[in-house]
Amino acid sequence: MKKPAPSPTAWRGWFDGSAHPNPGRLGIGAVLRGPAGEHVEISERAGQGSSSDAEYLALIALLEAAAARGVRELQVAGDSQVVVQDVLMEEEFSAPVLAEHRAKAVSLIAAMGNVALRWVPRHRNGEADSLSQRAAAQ
Repeated sequence: MKKPAPSPTAWRGWFDGSAHPNPGRLGIGAVLRGPAGEHVEISERAGQGSSSDAEYLALIALLEAAAARGVRELQVAGDSQVVVQDVLMEEEFSAPVLAEHRAKAVSLIAAMGNVALRWVPRHRNGEADSLSQRAAAQ
């Protein structure tokens, strides 16, 4: 799934998920920014589950929002090493309960074109984290 890095004019996105407690009530947060100043925020409740469910659901929501806008180049960052590493694997290594989330994320990425996914430390993902925390608290 290695692809060339998107151009500097690519869209950029950040995602995060929260579970309160873990497992528990899920909140997802994401931010999508376009090269012409577009700004989309996602902050939603996402049912019940684990923090890994929340992280995957946040990534999926971000990818769906990008696809709905016709985005073909996207740089995505998230602070879940589990999700980022799982999606970047050539083969499926997800826990069986996460396999459906992984399949959906991988399918969305493949359909979009040029997507670069990377891990960032939590302190560099603050806006998405705040949105997920706010959604989980509702």
